Amino acid sequence: MKTGLKLMAVAVLLAFAWLARQELLLAFFALVIAVVFSFPVRWFSRLLPRGVAVLLLVVLILGGVTVAAMVAAPALSEQVEDLARTVPKQLQKARNWLRAQGAKNVEEKAGQAAQKASEVAVPAILGIVFGLSEAVLVFVLALFLVAAPETYRDGVRKLVPREREPVFDESWRRTGTALRKWVGGIFVSMTIMGTLAAVGLAIAGIHDWLLLGLITFFGTFVPYVGAVASAIPGLLVAISQSPQHFFYALAVYLGVHLVEGYLIAPLIMRRAVEIKPALLLIGQGVLSAIFGVFGAVVATPMIVCVQTLVEFLWVERKLAK
Repeated sequence: MKTGLKLMAVAVLLAFAWLARQELLLAFFALVIAVVFSFPVRWFSRLLPRGVAVLLLVVLILGGVTVAAMVAAPALSEQVEDLARTVPKQLQKARNWLRAQGAKNVEEKAGQAAQKASEVAVPAILGIVFGLSEAVLVFVLALFLVAAPETYRDGVRKLVPREREPVFDESWRRTGTALRKWVGGIFVSMTIMGTLAAVGLAIAGIHDWLLLGLITFFGTFVPYVGAVASAIPGLLVAISQSPQHFFYALAVYLGVHLVEGYLIAPLIMRRAVEIKPALLLIGQGVLSAIFGVFGAVVATPMIVCVQTLVEFLWVERKLAK
């Protein structure tokens, strides 16, 4: 009887988790953002109460966003408009080239791809609106988490049997440490990659280099997949200028990612948390299949947490290795 009730409770929890998977994913992403906020909050807390430190962080973030909007928004707005004009032109040029080559079937497929892209445009705009609202929700939730992290840890700890509390405390400590190391490492990597891409594209004479550098900055958050996806807009902008600029941009992106693979990853990320490439790609594929694109975004920090728990709970404690 008890076993049946336990199985029923597990089934109910799994069903609830599946129905609320998007919300749980947003909550996990808010946790990652809270880890990012924990670095400046910890510094401010040495001089100020934690609540005041969080308020100071909010003021600095809002002030920074306002200043950035006043200074960089006009240039970025022009670059976004230019990028929006460039992509359709390049698609049309590709179709004309295929037509000139007599590749009827390929040209038809290119036309179908362009048609599908236009059909996706409106849902994408709606997705941006919903994404902004979710971003505000994640931001607020992250502030609550970073303001009183011990409160939420103690709340979860109350659900753990008393004899298992030391194991829970060590698991929580290790997971938090691994996540903080990964967040610190990936932020440094994002900054270096975005800066190198922007500077390299500017030197190569590629239009919209500032916007393309920002795309590289955010794309670096998703290893491998994000790196490839962030290079596509830059290559489209470059080919719209000339074939020579295309090869310049290609050389910049290849150089930037070689720096990441042979310098940034060994010196920064491997000191933070090392994840095998095959495991990372499989995790990204599985989570993107379950949660969509957002699943690929949070795949890496989630794998970091799972890997840390498996190493401690299974490898060390169960297998004694």
